[in-house]
Amino acid sequence: MIDTVSDETRGTLLVVDGHSLAFRAFFALPVENFSTSSGQATNAVWGFATMLAQVIDAEKPDHLAVAFDVKGGTFRNTMLPQYKGTRDAAPENLLSQLPIIQQMLDALGVTYIEKPGFEGDDVIGTLATMGEQAKYKTLVLSGDRDAFQLVDDWITVLYPGHHFKDLKHMTPEEVLAKYKVTPAQYPDLAALRGETADNIPGVPGVGDGFAAKWINQYGSLESICEHAEEIGGKKGEALRANLDQVKLNRKVNALVRDIDLGVSVDDLTFGGIDVDKLNELFSSLEFGSRTKSRVLKTFNGGVAPKSNGGTGVGENGNGKGIEISDVEHAQDAETLNTWVAKHLPNPTGVLTDAGNDESDGRFSIDHALRCNGDVEHSWVINASGNAKPGRVTANAITLQHGDAVLVIEIRGNALPDAALRDALNDILAKYAGAMVMHGYKEQLHLFASLGISLPQPLFDTKLAGYLVQPDFHADTLEQAAAHFLDLHVEEKKEEATQGLLDLDDDTNTVGEESQTSTLLQHVGIIAELARTLAPQLDQREQFGLLRSLELPVSRVLYGMESQGAKVDMHRLDTMRDTFAAEARQAQEIAWDFAGTNVNLQSPKQLGKLLFEDMGLKPTKRTKTGGYTTNADALQKLYFNYASDERASGFLGALLKHRETNKLKQIVATLIDATNPSDERIHTTFEQTVAATGRLSSVDPNLQNIPNRNAAGREIRSAFVPGEGFESLMSCDYSQVELRIMAHLSGDESLIEAFKSGVDFHKYVASLVHGVPVDQITPDQRSHVKAMSYGLAYGLSSYGLAQQLKIRPSEADALKAKYFATFGKVHDFLESCVSRARELGYTETMFGRRRYFPALRSTNRAARDAAERAALNAPIQGSAADIMKIAMIRASKALADAGMNSRIILQIHDELVVEIAPGETEQVTALVRDAMENAVHLDVPLDVSTGVGADWQLAAH
Repeated sequence: MIDTVSDETRGTLLVVDGHSLAFRAFFALPVENFSTSSGQATNAVWGFATMLAQVIDAEKPDHLAVAFDVKGGTFRNTMLPQYKGTRDAAPENLLSQLPIIQQMLDALGVTYIEKPGFEGDDVIGTLATMGEQAKYKTLVLSGDRDAFQLVDDWITVLYPGHHFKDLKHMTPEEVLAKYKVTPAQYPDLAALRGETADNIPGVPGVGDGFAAKWINQYGSLESICEHAEEIGGKKGEALRANLDQVKLNRKVNALVRDIDLGVSVDDLTFGGIDVDKLNELFSSLEFGSRTKSRVLKTFNGGVAPKSNGGTGVGENGNGKGIEISDVEHAQDAETLNTWVAKHLPNPTGVLTDAGNDESDGRFSIDHALRCNGDVEHSWVINASGNAKPGRVTANAITLQHGDAVLVIEIRGNALPDAALRDALNDILAKYAGAMVMHGYKEQLHLFASLGISLPQPLFDTKLAGYLVQPDFHADTLEQAAAHFLDLHVEEKKEEATQGLLDLDDDTNTVGEESQTSTLLQHVGIIAELARTLAPQLDQREQFGLLRSLELPVSRVLYGMESQGAKVDMHRLDTMRDTFAAEARQAQEIAWDFAGTNVNLQSPKQLGKLLFEDMGLKPTKRTKTGGYTTNADALQKLYFNYASDERASGFLGALLKHRETNKLKQIVATLIDATNPSDERIHTTFEQTVAATGRLSSVDPNLQNIPNRNAAGREIRSAFVPGEGFESLMSCDYSQVELRIMAHLSGDESLIEAFKSGVDFHKYVASLVHGVPVDQITPDQRSHVKAMSYGLAYGLSSYGLAQQLKIRPSEADALKAKYFATFGKVHDFLESCVSRARELGYTETMFGRRRYFPALRSTNRAARDAAERAALNAPIQGSAADIMKIAMIRASKALADAGMNSRIILQIHDELVVEIAPGETEQVTALVRDAMENAVHLDVPLDVSTGVGADWQLAAH
């Protein structure tokens, strides 16, 4: 071995643990956001290329090799049969990507090595040793701590932290500082400690600290074993009892460093890229041009090579970069108006029918473009700041057209003068038909805080991205850029340069105008998103949904968020204290039956008490090998051991504790979310999260307030009318999913069931079981009800059996009877899946699409999940669309009638309206009409309404 690094160093060799990096990439990136249209997962491939490129750019090696494991056992399994025996099998979506990663490395001219009978770690050890002997500074990129034994003055291990970019350079000094032993002694420490991940048992009770203490005292593991009799206490006893195991561990964890790999270090150069092969591979993986460019530059010394045809693969696919070169600042109306007159296109027409009631999902963007000029001539406006409802602060407004940008900086959340505000209002009213923004609802909040009215824009890139790919959700504009544009911009509060802004250039540095640079970056991204998403939206026939449904709903939601919902703080405080007291009481009762103060939140402690101390028979195991103690498992145990006084007493108290503790937490969340200035909760309604098109809410999540038990429903009583209002009205659709299923399937028997006027579920049960309605038992009704809703939600026979607590065979028999009665329902559901498999997507009644690439996946579990989702997507999505249409209609009807009453909440299939004095009768009629006539089905929509002094009393 070479003792010191000298001036004779020939270069830098990077040795990569291929499996370790692939695993890291796979679990760092969601599969659902990185899959091709054919269903092939690509997250590990993309992450592998990106992470490896980051390391190469940072460390600049001139030699590179990647080591992989080979299927089958190694000599270590002969020595220790249980070696790595507890590891879960790698996900199929990851395994399918490993050959693709190797194809990519081959195209990039990177050597990768596998050696049958040996682990990738042994290949790494051999390569590192070869590098050292050839006088190369050697870097080992690995997440396996066994690699630390390789570290010396020539070899450094790059060990990933929590974030991959935080690579720790494990030098001899770093290993010694962390483990208190030298790298050469690290295998001794690992042998004593054991390695859970590899199923290597260590000395019980001995961790890194004690192992290091012994090694430093005796010098080596061999010496420790020789002096084992001298070591006292329980740890000494444990050591003596496990000496053979420890010695075996040491043999197992020693890396082989002299395998004949058939290559020399000189063979490990890289950069001989086969561009055409890589281009073909990246095209099949549907990677963007910027990813190609970045990877090619990294692996070709900073230069993107040409293909045989002479075309630069690294060039932007659409020929456009994101460049901002003309920046002005305005603090007065004159500067603003001058810039607008110079740069904004004169509107050639007006899209007057935007936001009407005709929600035609196939309305083409071409019409809008003819009216307003094309997207290339549209302009971007973006206000920055905090758009959290109830806590809105705006700090800047940016206008962009082409490469010209105007920035209006805001001080103290107010515009410099009223004239500037008036000028902005006039400009927005005149040019809205060509306006592009990201997040219309959030922008409404920011502009309203400045006293500016924001008309409906031509295009919203946030909503457009959601319509194009509803299963992808970007929390930030940067994430949208990464996904749709292949632009990977690090999210920072302070960003790069002003002036020329090229987001594909990593040389940007933080300058004095960092806030301006961020503003420029954002409008550049929005403009590029508009250019990219507009044709995709048109190709998918989704522009009508954007224009007539999503954008108008954004305005309705903005109003609901701004107004908020009034709560009675005294009631909430009382509820929280009551639930807390009930939870404590349940805990005391549980402890009495347990005979010990077990932590009721600890699955491990509960598992020990229930299945070891009490001897109960577990229901099923968790993935980690323990026994599950989730709510379903506890309910089953409670039912199974009803005659066991101790077990049933403990389980009953435990279930009560969980229920009341959850309710306490929900109430505490509501209290924390209440704005103290108006005692109203300003939740945020999420429009781009649920892939079905449903709305959700966060900060707080109002949809998780229980409505199936009295205690949960009591929470709703804390929602009350605010000052100037006299009551709340609850309006909700009855059985909307089943009505949609009847309409879409055209099943005459199911349609007749709705029109019969008889209790729907009893009527259906009578048809299914072939008995008169008045002879249907409660169980028959509840089972058929569960079946009806289960079909609408894509519930499997097994799921139905679990829900009804019946055998799967009984669930299958019930489903067979149901389909025998409602044959067209069966045909419709089957057609949903078959059509989705054929087209790649499902559609709602209004043309909303949801894509299912996993229908073609080789992973059966993923394919089955996609089939269940495809089965219910048209029904759930149509219900979501109908509710949105109803909200738009109801809001417009209240405004047109001059009502002061207003919609304040939307929860599942329910609207909650704050009623002004004297308006109850008229508002009830208006909202009911808006909801019932949102769409005309073969089965009429049924709306139930109720009015009360609080939300719970308004229940019906």
